[in-house]
Amino acid sequence: MHLKDVRVLGTAAILFLISPLITRAASPYMQIQTPRVGIYYFDGWADPTTANFHMHGLVGSFASREPLNGWYDNSAKSVHQHVAWARRAHINFFVFDWYDTSRDGNASDKTLNSALHLFVHDRQKLGMKFALLYVNNGPFSIPKAKWQAQCNAWVKKYFTNKNYERINGKPLLVVFSAGDMEKTWQGGQGVKQAWDTLQQTALQAGLPGVYVACCALPGPQFGWTDIGQLATEGYSSFTGYNYPGMSGTVKGSNPYSIIAKGSIDIFNSFADRSKLPYIPVVMTGWDPRPWNETDFWYRRSPAQVARLITSTLNWWLTTPRVRPISNRPLILLEAWNELGEGSYIVPTRGEAYSYLNATGKALATWTAQHCAKEH
Repeated sequence: MHLKDVRVLGTAAILFLISPLITRAASPYMQIQTPRVGIYYFDGWADPTTANFHMHGLVGSFASREPLNGWYDNSAKSVHQHVAWARRAHINFFVFDWYDTSRDGNASDKTLNSALHLFVHDRQKLGMKFALLYVNNGPFSIPKAKWQAQCNAWVKKYFTNKNYERINGKPLLVVFSAGDMEKTWQGGQGVKQAWDTLQQTALQAGLPGVYVACCALPGPQFGWTDIGQLATEGYSSFTGYNYPGMSGTVKGSNPYSIIAKGSIDIFNSFADRSKLPYIPVVMTGWDPRPWNETDFWYRRSPAQVARLITSTLNWWLTTPRVRPISNRPLILLEAWNELGEGSYIVPTRGEAYSYLNATGKALATWTAQHCAKEH
């Protein structure tokens, strides 16, 4: 999620927790349904001009990251191809990074919601659904004066759409930054007021409410750590976007095994510290050298990403107290096309379908082993 005014904080050590990978089977009396799998979609690829700073660093040394259907997703045909690929990998919904670009003067940023628009108008979604990630930091944070109008727009334009992803009947809205919500709304009470306004707007439109899941960060280096407070601020659940810089990370190249172990440690830490359900996030990679966001990166392989997906689903099996849905695993992947940050599974020139196929195989295998057949 590379933006002109918003950068991922680059720190080395974040978390030191000891927790084993969990692989115990679920109770035989529990009828587990097929997992719901969402994946973040970063739409920085709609502007084909030289003004698109998201392309900086990619064309050249990292040209192999170009998707098989080209860099730019600014056509209905291109977005539909992404849908077809994602469904092939048993992914159920895109979580589109959504931006309020009205106060952003950068011409390229004005196209940030282009793929979302094209997806909504695609008549052949192949069963694919969608949700929004409200990117609320930097110039994209919605001011209080505009909040009610934005709630109205979200509900009318997206949440009532029949293809919008729902949890327990409620449309899912992911929020990028808990800390920035508190800054905009001047504390937790203000944040609760904001979400109360959204809930009332949804109820008035005939919806049962909105399932608001907030991205929370695991360490003080990121500037926000009060997981327990989320329950008082009007959130339904919490989740994450990514967690780069886990314990054991050093400057330069690092093994993906640090992400694999650190992710389960973070899941357990969050589950122990929060009263809310938690939606775990699988980091498919982190290599932001094209964008120079951090001085470290991780080496990955399709098999390693597949194993972390399996480990995350196994973690869900043995952690019932944090499940948003009691009998259906719900996980998010980060990301479909964070090409500048090295977090992607979209088929590319350099790696072809390897990450897509590994993801699909991991999900299909786990489902066959653990889930009741659905009719």
